[in-house]
Amino acid sequence: MSSTSDKFKGHANEAIGKLKQGIGHVIGSDDLKADGKRQEIKGEAQQAVGAVKAQVEKVRDSANDALDSATSSSTADSIAGHANQIAGKVKQTVGRAVGSTDLEVDGLAQEAKGEGQKVSSEVKRTFGR
Repeated sequence: MSSTSDKFKGHANEAIGKLKQGIGHVIGSDDLKADGKRQEIKGEAQQAVGAVKAQVEKVRDSANDALDSATSSSTADSIAGHANQIAGKVKQTVGRAVGSTDLEVDGLAQEAKGEGQKVSSEVKRTFGR
């Protein structure tokens, strides 16, 4: 299933889950409210999976582009920098989706590391390394 399909199904499940919860509340059905909450959570998880798949697709594309141009140590730093930036963004997305502040912060740190590697690449390229 594609990232777009996962995201779409996730939004649909989340909306249907919220609707079930509302109906359950109106008619006084705890079972329907619980079922609605489960479906809403399933939808949120599907959206997170879709977001991760989209990031993985970006990583794959970036890695392929980087491999095509890998010819020097500055290029290797650039590749590692891009990979760390993208992996950091994936961690942040997943952290937000599952409510993990630690994972989100780890993703921010990894993204910053990637920025540093890209700067290192530019410095090396400037000095011919």
